[in-house]
Amino acid sequence: MKTLYDLLGVDAAATQAQIEQGYRRQLDHYLARQSAGKGEHEIRRMQNIREAYLLLCSPPKRQIYDHQLRMFQKARAQLFNPGKLIRAGLLLLCLTAAIGGITLRQTMHDQKRTADTQRDQAQFSAAPSQTDQANADTRRH
Repeated sequence: MKTLYDLLGVDAAATQAQIEQGYRRQLDHYLARQSAGKGEHEIRRMQNIREAYLLLCSPPKRQIYDHQLRMFQKARAQLFNPGKLIRAGLLLLCLTAAIGGITLRQTMHDQKRTADTQRDQAQFSAAPSQTDQANADTRRH
């Protein structure tokens, strides 16, 4: 994430003079490119640089910005903690494996039951019934 300090090309601990110097350097850079013609993106970027300079050159505004930036960076570090992300990923992997294992066992059980039912039906239809056998015996006599 780019900060206002990054836009001006200065460090967060920069003095007022260094902030002004960074602003002038960025201004010179964009004025030198003016002959090439300014696109909408370059105009917007120059406006952002000017707003960064106006905010950072005011000590009370800069103090508020620095506090909010620290709070954001702290929250971001807690939210995107690699250790927490790895633990969450492993937990998700374990849960997925457990659910997958339950589903696999249930599927195998269902397949076995289906195979048993089909085998029983095949045996029942292949075996002659007692009535059929009695009829065959009476015909032979």
